[in-house]
Amino acid sequence: MTFLLISAVIFITITILVPKKIKRSEIYAVALFSIVLGFTTDITLDLKYNWYGYFEPGVQYPGFLPILFHFPTTGILFINFFPFKRNLIQRIFYITFWTMFCLTFEYLSIKSGYFYHNEWKFSYSALVYPFLFWLHLLHFNFYKKYTG
Repeated sequence: MTFLLISAVIFITITILVPKKIKRSEIYAVALFSIVLGFTTDITLDLKYNWYGYFEPGVQYPGFLPILFHFPTTGILFINFFPFKRNLIQRIFYITFWTMFCLTFEYLSIKSGYFYHNEWKFSYSALVYPFLFWLHLLHFNFYKKYTG
């Protein structure tokens, strides 16, 4: 629980303090999308299939903390610094960096005891994280297109 709380404070602080390249409305849209994506993914993979979870099987209120604090702050930072004007190789490198960051954070979360794997493997995460980042980009571009 200590790692969860300290990392949440660090993520929130960094997200507040970094220079913003995106508008407040875009920050809101990214944060909300991250929360919805997190709940959708976790309800399916944790509660329905029991592939992984927070603390212990079932629903615990502290298990909402990563979804409400880690997911939106990570989404905001990912989009805020995404190299939209760079070439494809640089964009792929950026997504790879964030994937490695998330894999490292997932490992530390498991070691700290607030997250666990059952049927889930790190190799699945390595494949899923780039897809989740792509969904964030897809949503962000959709939002920008329809809100001007």
